[in-house]
Amino acid sequence: MNPMQNLQQINLSEKKAKPRRTLNRHAKKRIFIIVMLAYPLLQFILFWGYVNFDTILLTFKSFSWTTGNYTFVGFQNYRSVINDILNNESTKRMLFNSLLYMPINSFVILPLSLIFSYFLYKKIPLSGFFRVVYFLPSILPIVVLTMTFGFIFDSNLGPVNSILKSVFAIPTADIPSWFGSYPTSQIMILVYCVWAGLGFNILLLSGAIARIPTELIEYGELEGITLFQELKNVVIPLIWPTITTTFLLGCTAVFTVLLQPLLLTPDNPYTNTIALSIYNSVIRNGNMAYFATFGIVVSLIGTPIIMGIRRAMSKAYQDVDY
Repeated sequence: MNPMQNLQQINLSEKKAKPRRTLNRHAKKRIFIIVMLAYPLLQFILFWGYVNFDTILLTFKSFSWTTGNYTFVGFQNYRSVINDILNNESTKRMLFNSLLYMPINSFVILPLSLIFSYFLYKKIPLSGFFRVVYFLPSILPIVVLTMTFGFIFDSNLGPVNSILKSVFAIPTADIPSWFGSYPTSQIMILVYCVWAGLGFNILLLSGAIARIPTELIEYGELEGITLFQELKNVVIPLIWPTITTTFLLGCTAVFTVLLQPLLLTPDNPYTNTIALSIYNSVIRNGNMAYFATFGIVVSLIGTPIIMGIRRAMSKAYQDVDY
C-alpha cells in the first residue's frame, strides 16, 4: 500500500469518528447559575420547608411514654392550647409578658432611637462620644451585657444598692429584689431591653437619615424651619420605610424574646415568654407537640395583625426615591 492510500484511509477514519461535543458559553453559564442556586435552595427546603412542615405535623401528634413514639391525636393539642389561653393563669401571664415587648420596642425604643439618631446627625456637642455609648451594646455579646446589667443591680455588690444605702439611707430590707420578685423582675428586663436595644435601631435610622440629600436640609435651614419642623416634615417622611421596618421588627419581638429573661431571671416562671417556654420544652424534654401547637396558634393570630399594621403604616407617607 502506497503512502497516498494510507493518507486516504486516515482521512476516512477521521471522518467516521464522532465529533467531540463541547459546551457553549450559554450552557456553561446556565450550569453555573444552577450550581450556585442549588445550595441556598436546598438549605431553604431543608431548614425552613422541612422544619416547618414537620412542626405542623407535630401539632397533630402526642408523645406516648409507654411506647416511646408519637401517635396521631387530631386537634387535641389545639383544643388544649386554646383552653389554656382562655383559662390558665400561667399561660395568660406568659402571653402578657411577651406582649409587653411590642409597645416597649415600638413606642419607647423606636421614638428614642429616632430622636437620638437625628441629634447625632445634627452633630451635637460630644456626638462622637454618644455614638460610641449607643452603639456599644450592639457590639458586645448579650451574655456580657446581661452580666454587666445584673452586676449593676446586684443585691450585695451592685453600685445601685450601694448608692441607695449610703446616699439615700434606705434600709436593706426596703430595697427591692431587682430580679427576684415580680413585677420588679419583669420591669428590670424591660429596662434592660431599652438600654440594649437602642444601638441597633440607631444604626438603622442613622444610615437612613445620612442618605437624605443635603440640599433638602439646607433649603429648610434657609427657610428658617426649626429642628422639630425639620424632623417632622422632612426627616420622618423621607425615612418612613425604615421606620416602618423597625416598627415591625419591634412587633415581632413578641415571638422572639428568649435570652433576656433566660439570662437575667433564670428559672423564674413569672417572667416567662413564648420563646422561652418553647426553649425550655425542648431542653427539658417537655411536651414539644403542645408548644409546637402553641407557636402555630400564636403565629396564626399575630401574623395578620402585623401584616395589617404594615399595610396601615405604608399608607401614612408615600415612598420617595432620592
